[in-house]
Amino acid sequence: MKNKDWALVISLGVLWGMSFVFVELLLAYLSPFMIVYLRVAFGALFLLAFVVIKRVPFEFTTGNIFNLSVMALLNNVIPFLLITVGQQTTTGGLASILNANTSFVTIMLAAFLLPHETLTLNRVIGALIGVAGVVVAIGYQSVFQIYDGTIGKYLILLATVSYAFAGIWGKWRLASMPPMIAATGMLTMSAVILSPYAFNWHFDEFALLDWRLIQYSVAFALLCSVMAYFLYFKILERTGAGNLLICTIIIPPSSILANSVLFGETVTVNEVAGLLIITIGLIVLDGRLIGKILK
Repeated sequence: MKNKDWALVISLGVLWGMSFVFVELLLAYLSPFMIVYLRVAFGALFLLAFVVIKRVPFEFTTGNIFNLSVMALLNNVIPFLLITVGQQTTTGGLASILNANTSFVTIMLAAFLLPHETLTLNRVIGALIGVAGVVVAIGYQSVFQIYDGTIGKYLILLATVSYAFAGIWGKWRLASMPPMIAATGMLTMSAVILSPYAFNWHFDEFALLDWRLIQYSVAFALLCSVMAYFLYFKILERTGAGNLLICTIIIPPSSILANSVLFGETVTVNEVAGLLIITIGLIVLDGRLIGKILK
């Protein structure tokens, strides 16, 4: 990759890593639901404005709306809520490490659900290494201790399963849709799905929103959703989907560093060891570096 491409990939990894920092920050003031709702609502508003200004064409068919609604649930509503609730009982750093499990789960599920996705040796080995890394990061002593007050780590792992199904659904049902329309429609439908619950059960929280919280929420949406999507599609256009895996490797260290500096979170030896093992698993899964070494 050229230097500009590396800059795009690293920037996207950092922005996605910052999402765990924003959640950590906003949890001190808002409920997990409201954090997620404001993120998707503000993100949808900005992307809708962009699509309207650019006059990007879109067919309002029942099929497209349905596909975007399912994508909204799988890629936004469910995982965002699981991660945000999960961060109430775990650190943003550990959450970002466990989130890296998404690539492994996606590869395994895609092999069973999509006929053209095959399990190669490096993918199987990479996935197994990744699972080992998750176990180490959590701590093998507490892997099966669900009721130890830190259930958040399991909610975050469930979020990776939802992300994996989202990736498969996107390949299956949204492949022909313009990427910017898919992103805009997904965030918009996320806001539509969550709005009735927000105004019926969390209306009192709107009164708590001061200018500072609105600024935090807008920054969260702009940086970690809107700008991240623009970088995501630019990387796809310039270098292809393979290099997005590098973003997954960049997310945890950037999140850990930011959480440590801003909130004084300590990083355990298990978490560092787990992150290193997961990184090795992602490199093996990707296969390109191993291929260069073996040549």
